[in-house]
Amino acid sequence: MKHWVRKLLRFKRPGLVAIGLLFVAACATVGTTVTSKEWTSRATLQSQGIVKDLGGKRIQERYPFGGFGTDNFEQWPTFAAGSPAYPPPKKGQMPAGIKGDPKKGQALMRGPCTACHLIPDAAVWPAGNVGPDLRTIGHRGLTDAHLYQVIYDARVVFGETSPMAPFGASGMWTAQQIVDVVAYLQTLKGNPPGVPDKVTDDKQWNPFTRDVVKPDYGDPLDLTANPVLGLADSVAVPLWRKPGPKGQQSCAGCHGNIGAADAQRPLGVIASMAGVGARYPKWIARHSRMMSVEDFLAVHAPETSGHEMPSQGEQNLTMSILVKSQSNGMPYQIDLKDANVAAAVKRGQELFQRRVGQRGQSCSDCHTARGGGNKFLGGRFLADVEKDAMVNHPYWRTAWQRPIDIRIRMQWCMTPLLANMLPGDAPEYADLETFLISKQTQRGDKLLVPRISH
Repeated sequence: MKHWVRKLLRFKRPGLVAIGLLFVAACATVGTTVTSKEWTSRATLQSQGIVKDLGGKRIQERYPFGGFGTDNFEQWPTFAAGSPAYPPPKKGQMPAGIKGDPKKGQALMRGPCTACHLIPDAAVWPAGNVGPDLRTIGHRGLTDAHLYQVIYDARVVFGETSPMAPFGASGMWTAQQIVDVVAYLQTLKGNPPGVPDKVTDDKQWNPFTRDVVKPDYGDPLDLTANPVLGLADSVAVPLWRKPGPKGQQSCAGCHGNIGAADAQRPLGVIASMAGVGARYPKWIARHSRMMSVEDFLAVHAPETSGHEMPSQGEQNLTMSILVKSQSNGMPYQIDLKDANVAAAVKRGQELFQRRVGQRGQSCSDCHTARGGGNKFLGGRFLADVEKDAMVNHPYWRTAWQRPIDIRIRMQWCMTPLLANMLPGDAPEYADLETFLISKQTQRGDKLLVPRISH
């Protein structure tokens, strides 16, 4: 492989092969030409997505989420600058002489398909409705060859913007498996024909009738209700006041002491930090890149106080909560008139629309009205980037019983897409975050940190 990114994946250190320790953000021109320089990750080791050889097999070390362990997908596009584009649409030819097994096809559909499509199968819970209802698709008179092509690579049928993964063209499914799924789909005629089979009377089973339930976890700014506030109170607040390990000044020494708490700032008021969280990500000229609060803390803290605050680490996440909470109730206000910020928004929008991983899907396939916005992906009700605040981070994630920031969420999204993640503090993620927050700035969305979410 000749591409520099792939050469980088082979760059060896003792016992490690580093992925993503250097990134060069794509050039973009909005007023002036802006580029990011090389970046050495300051994230925790777990967050760096290190690729290495282990017993003759190349693996990527990542967080233990999504059930993908150390699977390595380096041959597929990622968010890295310069990553090759996803392969173009490809026609598939349904092979002759292969008989489909509907039972095997049904079992296959219970995996990735039912997150988007509804089938008459009570064992599927919860199904999604990002894609069309398939309960009577066999009654529509579609040919086997047509269904085969849709599954093989839907872009050939529906165009480049189709959000459906190309299961055959990507090699995720064999020809036999696709034929089995086609055979199953052709059995779904309804009862009577054209009327979906009655599977259950429970309207929550059906994503088209399911209630959109937003759990009430209580007041997220109540120390007794939100576990991450207690964590921040025990970690970040003392750290703010603590001098550095070699006698350097504390955060308070430069930025002022923590005053009494109020309703919006339960960890205490830091007057100098009011509005700071609302203005990030920012272009930091010294580092020639956009930086979130978390990115900046990872380099600023060790340089000033001497405290190490690696991105995605507990000290970084809780300090970010302390700082950002000083802006609660204020609208996001990143400087969209700045040429560097505008260029980052443009790069971030390209990333938002980029197909990545073996599944060849993008953020826009889930988080726009064209894709899954305000629909169910399995049991998850998806946000729409044009309407919903997608970045109010860090927050307490109940499913993992830990705090996460938006970068961890981006990394997690890579696992079902069968894509390698970048380090949490990669400039590309900063550009993507800038694009998301640009939408929130334009709408006047207000900060609320930290939230509680499942």
